[in-house]
Amino acid sequence: MAIQLQRQKAYEEIKRAIVTLRFEMGKNINEQELCQAFNLGRTPVREALQLLASEGLVVIVPRKGVYVSYVSLEDFQKIYETRLMVETYCISEATKKISDAEIKRLKQLLENTGAMVDARDIEGLLKVDREIHMGIVKSLNNRYIEQIAGQVYDLVTRMWFLSFRTRTQEDLRFSLRAHSKLLNKLATRDVTQRQNANREHLDQFVSQIYKYLMPRSAEAVKVEEFYR
Repeated sequence: MAIQLQRQKAYEEIKRAIVTLRFEMGKNINEQELCQAFNLGRTPVREALQLLASEGLVVIVPRKGVYVSYVSLEDFQKIYETRLMVETYCISEATKKISDAEIKRLKQLLENTGAMVDARDIEGLLKVDREIHMGIVKSLNNRYIEQIAGQVYDLVTRMWFLSFRTRTQEDLRFSLRAHSKLLNKLATRDVTQRQNANREHLDQFVSQIYKYLMPRSAEAVKVEEFYR
């Protein structure tokens, strides 16, 4: 396997473990264990960790090691501001550019989500959530915006997992109804209605994240002090 493919595999595998919380916040990541787990050499694993550090998913501490980054309340507030900014622009542009066929395709993604809620299939629900939001972003046909949005959604996804333990089935169904409402508003080509629907959806997401993060603010401070 070429070194570039090995690096990409390492990057995707480690990121998935972080985002889905198989690697908990603050976990010390052992390079040798990663090499054995993914059957890869040390160089691609190390390069993948450096890339993940640049994206804020891990922290490399000299003479201490590599740790999964902690999501603090302050981090969340900044990520939320970034997501709101990116999505507000994307929605405005998508209203003019997205095709009816693409809106229909995105709506079809919601058809089997009721069963996912019943099974509490978080990975399945998150895949649908990401595909809907990235489908809107991709309608702009701008690879730079796609790259930025993808990185933001990686950070948001981890928080979605973090909040999952506090979400009831009704919370999850509310989120699905919000997605359906977003797409219906987008189909009307009304920018203001679509942006208001998106803000309502994000506000519900924010309330769930705060339920999880608020009791853990002191723990976040301890971890950040350890990084130093």
